Amino acid sequence: METQYVYNMHVNAHGKVDRITKVWHSAWAAAQVGWSPPTNVPACAEHLFHACESGKGWHEVKTYCTCDATFDAQAEPLKDIKTVHGYAEWMKGIAVAAMPGSHYILNSCAFDTKTNTATFFGTFRGTHTGRLEGFPEPTHKSMETQYVYCMHVAPCGKVDRITKVWHSAWAAAQVGWTPPTSIPIDAER
Repeated sequence: METQYVYNMHVNAHGKVDRITKVWHSAWAAAQVGWSPPTNVPACAEHLFHACESGKGWHEVKTYCTCDATFDAQAEPLKDIKTVHGYAEWMKGIAVAAMPGSHYILNSCAFDTKTNTATFFGTFRGTHTGRLEGFPEPTHKSMETQYVYCMHVAPCGKVDRITKVWHSAWAAAQVGWTPPTSIPIDAER
């Protein structure tokens, strides 16, 4: 295989490279050796991601998932939410009521054709300026939190399961919802 590429390197004030960007036509290069190009993320999963993160709620999210789609997260504020319906409404409360003007960035996404799973890595940013039942009074503090969604796409072409991986305690501490906690480390391990 012969392939062309360009590296753009940024040198900081100390004379060290602190950022590299590679410009490369990876699909062309992969085709030269018979590799399959990356599979596109199904539109239903991508639309669902954007609808959830922008706080559209169940009214819009339901278009992209099965009516009984399940939700799972090992995150304290989400521990009792078991459906995508419930999660979409929770996100609507966060994005629209508790943190009006919040926004998100989709850092990357991928689709595994063997497991029919779409994966999204995002960053959510917001400032707690609004009121939402069950939450503290506005703290006017901001958060920037990263998370990953794994969405299973059913044979019908809609999402039927979402798992969210998120460090909720980190996010909550940024906006003053809970005191920061630390886990003691056993020095002998």
